Amino acid sequence: MSESLPTISPARLRRNLVLIKAMAFSWMFLILMPVVVPFFKSVGLDDGDVFLVQAIFSGSVALLEVPTGYVSDLLGRKRTLVIAGLLHGIGFSMLPFVHGFWGVAGYEVVAALAVSLYSGTDVALQYDSLEALGEETVKRKNLGQRLFWMQSGETAAALVGGWLVLVSLDAVAIGNAMIGWVPFVLALFMTDVPIARMGRHAHRDNLARIAHELFRVSPIVRGVLWNLVAYGLATLLAVWAFQGYWEAIDVPLATFGYLWAGYNLVVALVGGNAHRIEDSISTLWAHRLIAWLPVVGYGGMALVFSFAAGTPLGWVLGVAAGLAFQVGRGLTQVVLKDELNLRVPPNMRATANSVSTLGVRFGFVLLGPLLGFLIDGYQHDTAFWVFAALYAVLAIGLAWPLMVLMGRERSAGSVHLGHDGSSDR
Repeated sequence: MSESLPTISPARLRRNLVLIKAMAFSWMFLILMPVVVPFFKSVGLDDGDVFLVQAIFSGSVALLEVPTGYVSDLLGRKRTLVIAGLLHGIGFSMLPFVHGFWGVAGYEVVAALAVSLYSGTDVALQYDSLEALGEETVKRKNLGQRLFWMQSGETAAALVGGWLVLVSLDAVAIGNAMIGWVPFVLALFMTDVPIARMGRHAHRDNLARIAHELFRVSPIVRGVLWNLVAYGLATLLAVWAFQGYWEAIDVPLATFGYLWAGYNLVVALVGGNAHRIEDSISTLWAHRLIAWLPVVGYGGMALVFSFAAGTPLGWVLGVAAGLAFQVGRGLTQVVLKDELNLRVPPNMRATANSVSTLGVRFGFVLLGPLLGFLIDGYQHDTAFWVFAALYAVLAIGLAWPLMVLMGRERSAGSVHLGHDGSSDR
């Protein structure tokens, strides 16, 4: 860090780390999620409208993701997170009053802008704070803890939402409107870490530098980025398929809230311990797990649908097969995201994280309708076999080359990192 930059007290830097985890918990404390489809139907949407407004959300995030990441690198993490928290609160405060397609669509656009500003900025601030503290060796651990608290928030919210819906759907929306302001309040107490920011009057040059750093400097950085997109997309597609699949294999509706909580708890536990898992089995074996778990998940759910749907054993096995995605999600969001953030310069970390999210959202726009078409037209087993085959091809053609490159890098005894020169390897 440049000597001309001001220093921040260690206490304020450590407070950042606590606030980042608290914000992750509160951001994902979405008590509406277990009943979001019934709520949307209660305000005038039908099934087709529900998928359409979700497409509006994903498309908006895809369009906004990189520009908002660039804003974070340009203007600072705290300011960006404050604006994200403000929009998060406004969005959920709209829900008790929305009615009809366009009202919900307006909410989705506001929510997409909030998510785009938040996405990657909190991780960038976390890494900035750890580097300022000189604690580079615990980056993976802190990234895993952030994921643990994020998924713990979603787990707890699923239980609260499941209970509160017994009062009414409106009560769930009002409760989420109040809780939705917590991230804004937390962001107000964060502290920016002084780093050499990119110039404000040469945006084209800045974007050219970012593209060069991500796609041309290192084949490993490029490979990590594409793998992060591919395996983040695998779990996002599965998440939107779970509830319809559970209905198709006769999982009792009364258990949905508990299953949703349990799935998120698995992500939390795996993410919180991903650094230990990676240390015990090696980084390369962690990458192998990430690559093949979607094949196991899609293939396992397809097998259950073909041979055991409609039986108690079948729905137990179907739910168990879906856990492969949750384990993979916990590993992906720590192992791969850590590799990316270690290898890019600090002043473009938020943009790098946003590029990966952009890829996931665009991938969903392309593959989400395909998965839905296959499910509607050919049943779940055919759809999931197609996606199991797709991810087997990706494991061989996308993940395997990255593992070879990383193996050679470790054999040579050097790791290419961001320009800060830090490493926890």
